Amino acid sequence: MATDGVRGGTAEVDASAITAPSVGPNTVIEKDDPEERLARHEQSETDAMGLDKRRQVVGGRYSPTIRRQLAMYGIFLAIVAAIAFGCIVLANELDKAPKNYPDKAPWAQADAPNIPPNPIDFPNYGNPGPDSN
Repeated sequence: MATDGVRGGTAEVDASAITAPSVGPNTVIEKDDPEERLARHEQSETDAMGLDKRRQVVGGRYSPTIRRQLAMYGIFLAIVAAIAFGCIVLANELDKAPKNYPDKAPWAQADAPNIPPNPIDFPNYGNPGPDSN
């Protein structure tokens, strides 16, 4: 038996063709009116205190003004530019060479032997030296 939602009466429903295991032969299927089902999602315009749900916000606007948005964007760009400038200055300071180089190499010592360097020309590779005319 099922209730008829339109008139409130009852009508026989054959549940033998339903394949769901939870539906038996004595199951009552109740259906609501279509108007009732469609009206369930509608919301009221007032809250629990009876005030309008769409009240005005402080300041009368729901978003920041264009001027405020541009100011925030400008502040963001200024901070990014300051960080970039600071990184460049820091890199330049850390990249400077020392003012004096201590003589630590073995050939730079006072008692090191003076060995003349090899000639820079490459006669073995086809590039003649200055005295190969």
